[in-house]
Amino acid sequence: MIGRNTQIAAATAAAFLLASCGPTSYPKEKLAGRLMAVCKQEYGLNVKAQVIGTTLGAQVVIPGLIDELRKHVPSALPAIPPVLVEGHYAEQVFDFRMFTRGVFFHAEPKIPEDSERPREPAAPLKKLQQVSTAVMRSSLSTDAPLEFYKLIARDPGPDRLDVVLSGHILDSKRVQFYMISVGDLQGRNEISLRRQPEEVARSTVAGFIADLSRRPLPQLLSRYTSPSKRFGEILPMVLSVAAELKGEQMMKMNPDEWPVRQIKKDAVLVWVPLAPVGGEGSFLFTVELVENGGTLLSIDKLKDSALPPAYRSLGPPERWADSFYLEPISLPEFVTEQIAKRVMSQYKSADVPADPKKKKKADSEKPATIQDVTKSLLGAAAYVTESYSFKDFREVTAVDTINGTRWTVPAAQIPLYRRRDAPELKPVP
Repeated sequence: MIGRNTQIAAATAAAFLLASCGPTSYPKEKLAGRLMAVCKQEYGLNVKAQVIGTTLGAQVVIPGLIDELRKHVPSALPAIPPVLVEGHYAEQVFDFRMFTRGVFFHAEPKIPEDSERPREPAAPLKKLQQVSTAVMRSSLSTDAPLEFYKLIARDPGPDRLDVVLSGHILDSKRVQFYMISVGDLQGRNEISLRRQPEEVARSTVAGFIADLSRRPLPQLLSRYTSPSKRFGEILPMVLSVAAELKGEQMMKMNPDEWPVRQIKKDAVLVWVPLAPVGGEGSFLFTVELVENGGTLLSIDKLKDSALPPAYRSLGPPERWADSFYLEPISLPEFVTEQIAKRVMSQYKSADVPADPKKKKKADSEKPATIQDVTKSLLGAAAYVTESYSFKDFREVTAVDTINGTRWTVPAAQIPLYRRRDAPELKPVP
């Protein structure tokens, strides 16, 4: 999976180690502007940056990044891990769902292998490393109360994909002071791949307009209506668009020219001016991002270029490309993900070949159980919450999704599960 590519993880970790930790040279009032200026002056890269809450975000366009990543990705699909853990935090409770499959064992910690001196990375990876360096240097040299960073590396190629890197700034400081290893840093950082939200929205609207003359109304509503909307709510909007755009007019439209702006984690605006097809005013589509694409939340007919009051703070659509959407990272969300990742990394499938040097030990090893996974989860919760000084929780719950068994442990008892003589686990009746 590209999002877990070790080459990117290694390049990013190296960038953290190179980051400056000097005096405050990025005052909080000028942090984003200084970061953009450094990237332009030192690397010749146009970067957008902003601070939302305690998260420093940056976005950079890197042509050829995805193709370069594919050179380092194995052709075979990665195996599904034997232990899957999903977590949710709400009302001061960590709630985890555990799913196990087949026979699985405890995995021994990976020991970093000696490696040769790294070669000069290809241009796209070098650019990613340069921006990572600038992000970490600025985050470690500012008086802004930052906790997290998020870097969005956007490839403008035909796949329209983003590589998103994020993590806790405290971990970068720990590496510099040898409190954790580079390998540990790589495990804590989050590296994922996604379709560019703006392109998902733009293609959704383009598909809808094209289908106006190809699909009957019931199919059109079924395909493009958001699950949160009733057909009756969006039907008048659909009829309005159908009346405005007919026949050859649609062929004259160029979706690549439509301004787009993400406004929420799961919502994007698409502005479709009608002047190119001889019409007046414009349509403003609000697209909801769903797992397999996008659906329509609303369609507004605008008489001129003026946006509805709710969106006027975004500025004119022609300038939307100057900004980017940054979803700030919350500490509860980050801690929850770290706990789940740590547990899943502690187990291996029985299908994984044993190390010949350790075959004798492997032959006598007993398969792990869901009870073992639960203890690992509680131990991980103790370690992660302590590492990030997170105390705002009352309890941790864990559910075996296969059998429905549930465990609940109060926050005060969680630290006990880092000890070998941890209390016996008893499921909730």
